[in-house]
Amino acid sequence: MNKLSPFSVSLVFLSLFVAMPVFAEQGSLTLEEFLTQVDTSNPGLSAAQQYNKALQHRIKPAGALDDPFVAFGMDEIPYGEQSPQAYRYQISQSLPFPGKRGTREKIAALKAETAEQETATQRRELKVIATQFFYRTFFNAQAINLNLQLQTAVRSAMQSAKARYEAGGTEHHDWLLAKMELATLAIEQQKLKREQFWLRTSLNELRGHPPEADLPISVVDFTHTTEPAFTETEFNDQPELAVLDAQTQQSAHEYKLAKLSYYPDFVLQIMAMEPRNMGEMDTEKSNWGVMVGMTVPLYFGHKQSHLVTAARYEQQAVESDKVYLRNKLISESVNANQALISARDLVRLYETDVLPNTQLALADARSAYQSRRMNLSQYVAIEKIQAIQQLELVAARIDVELAKTRLNELLSSPPILKLAPSRPTVFGAGNMGDAMPASDTVNMGGGMSQPKPAGKKSSTTDQGGNSGMGGM
Repeated sequence: MNKLSPFSVSLVFLSLFVAMPVFAEQGSLTLEEFLTQVDTSNPGLSAAQQYNKALQHRIKPAGALDDPFVAFGMDEIPYGEQSPQAYRYQISQSLPFPGKRGTREKIAALKAETAEQETATQRRELKVIATQFFYRTFFNAQAINLNLQLQTAVRSAMQSAKARYEAGGTEHHDWLLAKMELATLAIEQQKLKREQFWLRTSLNELRGHPPEADLPISVVDFTHTTEPAFTETEFNDQPELAVLDAQTQQSAHEYKLAKLSYYPDFVLQIMAMEPRNMGEMDTEKSNWGVMVGMTVPLYFGHKQSHLVTAARYEQQAVESDKVYLRNKLISESVNANQALISARDLVRLYETDVLPNTQLALADARSAYQSRRMNLSQYVAIEKIQAIQQLELVAARIDVELAKTRLNELLSSPPILKLAPSRPTVFGAGNMGDAMPASDTVNMGGGMSQPKPAGKKSSTTDQGGNSGMGGM
């Protein structure tokens, strides 16, 4: 029996990289646990909830009466003397026209409801962003592991090529290319580690933890994820629409309050006077009185009429916003559903066609290399393509989960992240430089692959960071 070289053993191990289960670290964090931490500890969300409580406590004061005005003073003081002849007491209470207090209280309640729904929208968006960062961190970790495995394979390739050309072979050129590839992979590994540091810092920021806090990510089991439960009939529970519903009611009450401003407010005033006891001959007695006053909307042409017109325009604007938002949500639900279908189709393409064919090609290439019918550079290029396709499959599976989240947490303008390439990495022809077409998702190093075409980028959220193996 022929013994396998160290290079062949490492390549077989690399082929099994993605197929082998990766066990999570003890105490690692699942996506559900991370989202729970974000929901309970995110500072921005906590601040929004405190603002909501503040608005709740402003509802009753908005419908309360103004504080009464109370006065006490000395009256009937003769000129040239300092002794008052009487003491005067006064209390005044303003009384808004019936309907104004209840309308103001209802407006304050609707403002609080609007804030609650805006916070629900913020919670949805935060969940989408947190899910994207979690999956990006998981994907980046897979890319780091794959990079390390490729370095092991290329290092073994260097030893194999060196042994052959020292024995009189012609593999010196392959040895140089493998050495260059190893250096490139080492640079890419540093880029990936820097991005991993940034991603973990961002995850800790989302959950309100210090940047340096430990955050082991659990391995994702893509076979046991839940299906999206969204249907278009659930638009009524969509918080962005609920915001506009509350604003619609608020604008109606604002219009009512503007019309009520034509009517006067009243003032009730009670006065009492107590004369100072000047002696037995003083016959003046204590007395009291009541006055009722009212405001006169004398300048209604410059004030109240414009307020009514402005309130009417606000009503029309909110109604138009509601129609516009509903149309956006319908379009987004259709697009998100299509994204889910496309992502699933891509996963099936990798699982049933791309990867099985690549595995067959890799087996043929391994046999050809061992019998010296294929040079090392071509063999390593095929091995590298197979590894990249495995990572692209992980990206495609993540895209399925992101599309599910996009449907379940429907937003009119969601942050969108796409990890999988627009097309799978396939085989080229020629030497090591052009046998490795560029991937939209994965860049394993430029030493043994051609550069990406100018202007070709994957569709991802621009949230910072740069990955040499991930295209994020």
